Amino acid sequence: MTADSPSTYRAPAFADSMPELAAPGATPERLAHLREHGFVIITDFVDNPWIPLLREAGRRVTEACAPENGYDRIDCSRGYVHRAAEDEPWAIRGLVHPAFGEPDFAAFHGSDDFLAFIESWCGGLQREDLAFSGLLLWCNPRKRENKLGWHRDTTWWGTGRPYRAQGGEEPEGPEAYSEEVERKRWKEIQESNAKSIAERNGVSMFLALTDDECHELIPGSHDRWRTPLEHDVLLPKAMKEKGVPHTPSWNGEDPLPGQTAIRLKAGEALIRNGATIHTGHCVPDRERNTLSIGWTKWGGPPTGEPTVADARSAWQLDPEVREALPHDWMKTAWDRWAETQKLGDTLEDRYAGYDIKRIKSGEVVGWRSELERQAAAAGEDWQPFQTAA
Repeated sequence: MTADSPSTYRAPAFADSMPELAAPGATPERLAHLREHGFVIITDFVDNPWIPLLREAGRRVTEACAPENGYDRIDCSRGYVHRAAEDEPWAIRGLVHPAFGEPDFAAFHGSDDFLAFIESWCGGLQREDLAFSGLLLWCNPRKRENKLGWHRDTTWWGTGRPYRAQGGEEPEGPEAYSEEVERKRWKEIQESNAKSIAERNGVSMFLALTDDECHELIPGSHDRWRTPLEHDVLLPKAMKEKGVPHTPSWNGEDPLPGQTAIRLKAGEALIRNGATIHTGHCVPDRERNTLSIGWTKWGGPPTGEPTVADARSAWQLDPEVREALPHDWMKTAWDRWAETQKLGDTLEDRYAGYDIKRIKSGEVVGWRSELERQAAAAGEDWQPFQTAA
């Protein structure tokens, strides 16, 4: 897409909150909109007293994670910060870690206000029945435009298994992207979509702490087979180079048919089906300060062995996180999540690339275990996915 300049970018179309969807909770009207369009904007937290508190906490965290501050303001190696060009943060995980010094995030996560919404949306789901779900802050780099590639949150190819951010797994080959396999996977996605609306065993939202128009999506794309152009948009470059059939039809810039920015006012929130085709687009002079937050219903004691935690959530395994949670029921919810996870043995299993570079420069940070000490001592000789001796 072309624009006059990075700082004046605007989407070609917008979606705003609607008066007919203002009634709180999971009303039939809201669920119908979510089912048809793949998203719904709710207004349940407009004028809520938590919003200005969280807004200022979000601004403090974003500023503290600026690259020129290193770890001086916040030891962000205790969380996981996604960084764009020049190491500017665009998403910050770790908000409830006590190292971040912002207890209002955990307090709101466990507040009566937020739990009342969870109960109303999820058909009476109570705090005693929850498992821990992470939360993060969406922010925007100060110096340059930042936009993500178009994608679905669900794995739409192959076996459908989720992929860990740290990589290190053998990727599925071109056969996983065949139309036959993809259509089989799409049928599974449709069944999951229907189940998620009917059962509502949890909810996650993008809660705007200040006005936000950075989230863009294709309405209805959660519930239909992709077009040839969308296939060209979604198909990884590596798979194209390996010969997966597709129709080259997008120049990488032009708007997609139906491309719509979700325009939120402070206190409004987006609830979205993860199968929608979507992206994020931030520009320097338009603040983004939006909290991704939710809860999920506990599925009962695990039957398998713990799996290595995704690098984006490995920080949550720190017992200091548990102790910082303000309610006993939240600690129980953390226990339920933590017993399904284990900490990986490599830097890639634990940290963002920024932190790995800092450790290899000689800083013993993060978990401060033997792994970090040995990697800091080895410096650039420390190899990807190397484990401690």
